[in-house]
Amino acid sequence: MGRRRNRVTRTMIALALALGLASPGWTQDAASFDAQARVSEALAAVRPIALNRDQVDWTAVEAQAREIAAGARDTVDLLPAYHLIVWSLKDEHSFMQPTSAQFDAWIARTNGRRYLPDTPRPRQSSSELKRRPVSGRDLPLPGEMTARAVVVPAYTGQDEDGAFAASVIEALTATPTACGYVVDLRGNTGGNMGPMVGGLSPLLGEGYTTPAVAGPGLEDAVFRIERGQQMGYLTPDATEGVPLGALPAWPDRPGMAEAPVAVLLDQATASSGEATAIVFKGRAATRFFGEKTFGVASANQDLPLSDGVTLHVTIALLKDAAGRTYPTGIEPDQAVATGPGEAGDPDDAVVEAAKAWLATQATCRAA
Repeated sequence: MGRRRNRVTRTMIALALALGLASPGWTQDAASFDAQARVSEALAAVRPIALNRDQVDWTAVEAQAREIAAGARDTVDLLPAYHLIVWSLKDEHSFMQPTSAQFDAWIARTNGRRYLPDTPRPRQSSSELKRRPVSGRDLPLPGEMTARAVVVPAYTGQDEDGAFAASVIEALTATPTACGYVVDLRGNTGGNMGPMVGGLSPLLGEGYTTPAVAGPGLEDAVFRIERGQQMGYLTPDATEGVPLGALPAWPDRPGMAEAPVAVLLDQATASSGEATAIVFKGRAATRFFGEKTFGVASANQDLPLSDGVTLHVTIALLKDAAGRTYPTGIEPDQAVATGPGEAGDPDDAVVEAAKAWLATQATCRAA
């Protein structure tokens, strides 16, 4: 994937979430390499904007980073210092991303060891990880009623935003007679939030508005659905917004916005997957099932450095319709452990619980 910088202002970058960056190649003149200057550049970029900046012992972090830099011959040797700076933020979402060539050089030089031995990160665990592509299916309910389920997987692309959103809409709307819906976000580790929400926007409806993020300078920002497009605004009454993902067409189906929706979560639902779930918090006739999410429901800003490394730094927490944030994860309304369902029902236990709830809703009860 080619290098791409976000074209919106710094404050609105938070609304776009975690853009992946890469570089086609890497070379460096060792004679002109100044490791200490690179550390200064990174610290100057991170300190003013990091959400947890007031919780960091910057004197100690800088001293450790400069100690690493003292022996660095090039950017590859300096990667542990960059990693230390973002890891010290302790938000579990900030990270350092070298170019592909720099990463390959690190692997070759170190035989793949960690950047720092004492800085492990928690890992997602889910039987639903890496599900591809978007998919939809009908769920039979009692009384010959039918619900529609759509799996929304992680999506990290940028150039095909419209195609991804369109595939979600197609899967969601394939059964016009559906009495309710299941939005399956299990295993969705994140990526680009805009096309996920855009694809699910028929369930939210025109004008659906939620707070955006909680962070310095972003307290009044909101998300709003406009013709299926998720837009970000710095204030509720702002007239100029930033589109978060392209949407080629939007089916105007008002009834879907009132239908009951079950949202499925697990411990691998993270980042933009969590952000998509949070958008549904506060929606009427909506219930969450499964497991507590991973706990990185926050917005990152990308900071490209002069040597090609990018630091992705958490600058805000995402808010639901009531203004709540979820720094440690989203708890489901009904906890259901991952596993098989009852004998005779092909669905797993979480889907079964969602179906049982949908069957009690007015639109899904047989006449």
